[in-house]
Amino acid sequence: MQSQKFTHPWRLLSGAIAGGLAWAIGLPVYAAVVIGVIVWLTAVVVFGYLFSQPGDIAAGQSPHGLAQAAPAHPDAACATRAHEAAVAFEELAAPLFTGPLSETAHRMVWRVNEIADSIEHLVERSAEIAHRVSSLVAHPGGYEQSQYLQGRHGEVRHRMYAATDDLEAATGRFRALLSTRPDPGAVEHLAGELESIGYGVDIGEQIADGVLGTGETPPGQPTH
Repeated sequence: MQSQKFTHPWRLLSGAIAGGLAWAIGLPVYAAVVIGVIVWLTAVVVFGYLFSQPGDIAAGQSPHGLAQAAPAHPDAACATRAHEAAVAFEELAAPLFTGPLSETAHRMVWRVNEIADSIEHLVERSAEIAHRVSSLVAHPGGYEQSQYLQGRHGEVRHRMYAATDDLEAATGRFRALLSTRPDPGAVEHLAGELESIGYGVDIGEQIADGVLGTGETPPGQPTH
């Protein structure tokens, strides 16, 4: 914060010492105060702005005093990509909402949005598992459990990334399919592919739920 530059104890002390010395040699009080203020402000400018140290920068701020955004989770891009694909898919499907493929189109749009939401949830669950792994690694005797959780974490992330890639690919195929008069059979086939993608995400959700408290008991932990 900017106020810390003015309230730094050494800068205040330098001004106080300068003012005290000026008064000690016989200068009037007001003159001593002025000298102390000048020295204090000089210290603020020189050491607070011109030659500021890393320790002078408040946590969570840039050197210019601007708040810095917290770093995004490395898997967060999956959620962004999935939702972008879902939005694009829904826009492509909109012309089919009033035709003979209306029911299929609505079902597909519901499914892609459900997949995108599940991927976003998996990103959050992945972060929780990673945090638990790091806690176990730092804990004596937690090696076996951490290895187990790392394996399950890898499975969750694999399904999360695979589903994101597959959803984007399905959106691309849907776009190509609609570039000409859509074949009902091809549209139904794509709807089946979306169900398979969703099934893969559901398995990832089940793995995460098991690890984080509703099913599986990692080795080395007592059962209840």
